[in-house]
Amino acid sequence: MFLFLALIFSVSFLTLFLAIFFSQSAYSMPPIYTLEVNGMGVKVGPQPNSTGISPDTAIIIDALTSVSLANLQITPYVSIGRLDSENSGPLTYLNKFYPSQPLEPASFYTVSVSIMNVPVSWSFTTSDVFSPGIGFHLATNALWIALGISALATLIVAFTIRLRSKVKSNLQCELTDSSDVF
Repeated sequence: MFLFLALIFSVSFLTLFLAIFFSQSAYSMPPIYTLEVNGMGVKVGPQPNSTGISPDTAIIIDALTSVSLANLQITPYVSIGRLDSENSGPLTYLNKFYPSQPLEPASFYTVSVSIMNVPVSWSFTTSDVFSPGIGFHLATNALWIALGISALATLIVAFTIRLRSKVKSNLQCELTDSSDVF
């Protein structure tokens, strides 16, 4: 019985946690804008001079694979917690920089980077109020959600098994009592 319940908990936890982990993001993806750098189009996000950008935004730079990105700086200082690079086209890489924490609301940010040894910078302003969507809450609480729902599912299964065995034993007692009458 214990092994069966442990299996129920493990399977439900892994299923829920991985489903949330792979389907939700704590970051919003900003609108992308194409900057001209030495005759080459470089896609960046958030769009230069944009306002109302969500504080949970990622910083995006999409450039040719042969282009070296160096010296990424965000002013005021923002710690980058994770960098994702993925092939976005035949010759381009999409680089997503994820801040360690949401940006400050109602703040002016400047992003600077060297692309092919050419300094490039753009600015944006975050929105006044940070009101994250359901994806943010799911992604940042995936562990606790999966633990809670898995524990509840395990308790429901345990209660059902116990109730079923109790009903079965009561039926057997009634059958043995009724056979004594005849």
